[in-house]
Amino acid sequence: MVLSSQSIRSDGRRMMSSDGRRIRRRGWKLFALAGLVIVFGWIGWRFFGSQSEIPASEIRHENVGEIVDNAAPETLTEAPIETIQTAVAPAPKTNSVMANANENPPVIGDSKPNTNQKQNATGAAQNTNSNENKTESAHQNTTQTVAQPAESVSTPQEIAASNESLQAALAQVDTDPVAARESLTRILDNSATTATDRLGAYEAINKVNAVLTFSERVLANDPFSKQYTVQEGDSLSNIRKSLHLDCEWRFLQRINHLATERSIRVGQVLKTPTGAFHGEVHKSEFRLNIFQGDGPGRVMIASYPISLGEFNSTPIGAFSIRPRSKLIDPEWRNPRTGQHFASNDPANPIGERWIGLKGIEPHNKNFEGYGIHGTTDITSIGKQASMGCVRMLPQDVEVVYELLTEPNSVITIAP
Repeated sequence: MVLSSQSIRSDGRRMMSSDGRRIRRRGWKLFALAGLVIVFGWIGWRFFGSQSEIPASEIRHENVGEIVDNAAPETLTEAPIETIQTAVAPAPKTNSVMANANENPPVIGDSKPNTNQKQNATGAAQNTNSNENKTESAHQNTTQTVAQPAESVSTPQEIAASNESLQAALAQVDTDPVAARESLTRILDNSATTATDRLGAYEAINKVNAVLTFSERVLANDPFSKQYTVQEGDSLSNIRKSLHLDCEWRFLQRINHLATERSIRVGQVLKTPTGAFHGEVHKSEFRLNIFQGDGPGRVMIASYPISLGEFNSTPIGAFSIRPRSKLIDPEWRNPRTGQHFASNDPANPIGERWIGLKGIEPHNKNFEGYGIHGTTDITSIGKQASMGCVRMLPQDVEVVYELLTEPNSVITIAP
C-alpha cells in the first residue's frame, strides 16, 4: 500500500521515498536561491543605489549661525575666490581706485588654502605646500577648461555687441569699479555672450569685487555697502542683528580684516553690506555665482569653480537654505558604505562647512538631502564627482557659508 511519497517500514515507521527526497531537496534549493536574491539585492541597493550625499537623518544639526566660536582660530583666513589671470588692461599709475586699493593685498585671488582645512590624515603636514599648488591648479584648470553653456542661437551682430560691451566694462575696472561691476553683471546675464567672453567677465568680476565687496573700503557711489560706527557694548553678532544684515557675523570680521570677533573698539568705523545674497549654479560651466541684492538691480560679487553630481545627478530648480542646517565641522556618515566620519576628522570628505538645501518648487520640494560643502579632493573641482551635492574648494565654501543665510537666500541650479 502506497501512502503518497512515503512507505511503511517493518518496524512501523514511515520511510521517505525517492520522490519525496527529491521534492525536499528541490524545496531547499529554491529557498537558498531566494535568499541569495535578497542578499545581492540588498548589496546592490546599499552600494550602488541612487542616494543623495547627505541624507537629512545622517547629519548632526545645530544652530551655529549666532554662536561665537571661542575655539576659532585667532586669525581669519582671507577670502580667495579665484586666481585672477585676466588680460585686463593695466591700471593707471595715478588717480586709480583699483591702484590705490592694491596698496593692501586684495582679499580675492589668494590661492592659499585655509590652514585649518581638512587634509588627508596621512602625510598632511608634509603635503601642505603640495596642496597649495593643487588648489591653485584646480582654479586654473577649471577656468581654462570650463564647458560652454548651452547657448541660444545668437547672430554675429549680437555676439559682436556683447564683446564690445565687455571691452568697455573692462576699461572701467580700474577707474569706476562700481559701474564696471554693473556692466559685467549684465553681460553675464546676456545669452549672446560667448564662452571666452564669459570667462573674461568672470575674472574681471572677481577682480573688481576684491575692492568693492571683500575689502574694508566703501566707495561713495556703491549702493551695496555702508558704514557703521561701533557703539558701547557692541559685538559683531549684535551689529548683525540690529542692522538686520543678511550675512553671518563672520563676514563682517572678514571684510573688515579683524583678527577676532572681539577686535572692535568704540568709535571704530566698520563696513557693512546691504541686501541679501543669493547663489546661482550653472551646471554646464561648473560654476557657482554669488549675487547681492534682488531683482534686475542685483550685482554679481563672486564666481567660484565647483564640482557637481556624477552622472548629472545634481537636481535643478530653486532651493532655499534648510532651517538649522548650516554646520561648521560636521560629522558625516557615507550613505553608500555606512562609514562614519567624526567632527575634526581630517579625512572627512565633505570638509569643514555644510549648507543644507531644500527645494522650493513643486518638482523638487522633497529634495532635502542635498547641500553645498567643501571637499578634501580638490582635483574633483570642475568635474562630475559628487553624489549630487555642490562641492567647493575649502577656502571658497567658507565665504559662501558666511554669505548665504536662512530664510532670505535663494540658490538656483540651472542646466
